[in-house]
Amino acid sequence: MAAGVHRLGRRRRGLGGWIRLGELTGFCPVNLLPGIGAGLVLNTAVVLPVSVEAYAAYALHVLLTLAHMSDRTRLFAQRSFVTSLAIGAAAQVASHVMAAAEVTTAPWWVTTAVSTVPVLVVGLATGLATLVRRDSKIGGDR
Repeated sequence: MAAGVHRLGRRRRGLGGWIRLGELTGFCPVNLLPGIGAGLVLNTAVVLPVSVEAYAAYALHVLLTLAHMSDRTRLFAQRSFVTSLAIGAAAQVASHVMAAAEVTTAPWWVTTAVSTVPVLVVGLATGLATLVRRDSKIGGDR
């Protein structure tokens, strides 16, 4: 297949790395209102960059602006911020390498890794929010 041809046969141009990677791993447009005309269609591949980058921004916010947080909370925020940046960078690299190689469907191990990203982000966000809430109640344990 020619470069830029989506696995479903549609030509895809200009998609960002995360979106392309999401589509190669099975994230796809979903009709949120089936049976109602054309419905409201959402490309679920946008969940990947939105979740990872929104979490990275939240973790950075905790790290830089909430000085009253405990060392434990700030360390968690720091490590998870760096981890989320590394995951985002790895996704970009994987997407561009697969595009250059004209891959039309991601290998199973890439699909497995990408599929865990939304769950990982929910876990990290819940953990960090819990630590922030706990510190806010007790005033931090510095």
